[in-house]
Amino acid sequence: MKVELPEQLIDGAILRDKEYAWELSTFPIALRNAPELGYACLGGQFWFLSRTGSLYEPFWLEANSTDRATGEPWLEYAQRSCTEVVAGFNALLEKANYVEEAKKLGTLLNSLSLDEFKAEFRVLFSAYFVTEEDLFSLLGC
Repeated sequence: MKVELPEQLIDGAILRDKEYAWELSTFPIALRNAPELGYACLGGQFWFLSRTGSLYEPFWLEANSTDRATGEPWLEYAQRSCTEVVAGFNALLEKANYVEEAKKLGTLLNSLSLDEFKAEFRVLFSAYFVTEEDLFSLLGC
């Protein structure tokens, strides 16, 4: 997957192990900017990043776009994909209880209170943006 993304897309993001993750407040801005920059969003998931650098990935907290339809123009797909991902992202924000979700990740996190969680973790959203060329490569076209 392509790692380099335009500055306008990565504002508010961190790069870790060839993956970008955005602050929750900046991710919707990236989704708004992506189509005009030639990017679609395949989707992503939340990350819990500890102060010590440990990363926890509750992979079930994800928001994805549907596949590109046959003959769908790239710009239409890029816009639709970002709209689908932001809708899923917003739905997750409304219902996610991060402390309860963190407890599903293992015994180390089982006893965290909300205050402890907030003090220890940054909640980010890791997403995958692709150009049309990137998508062709991923699909083996």
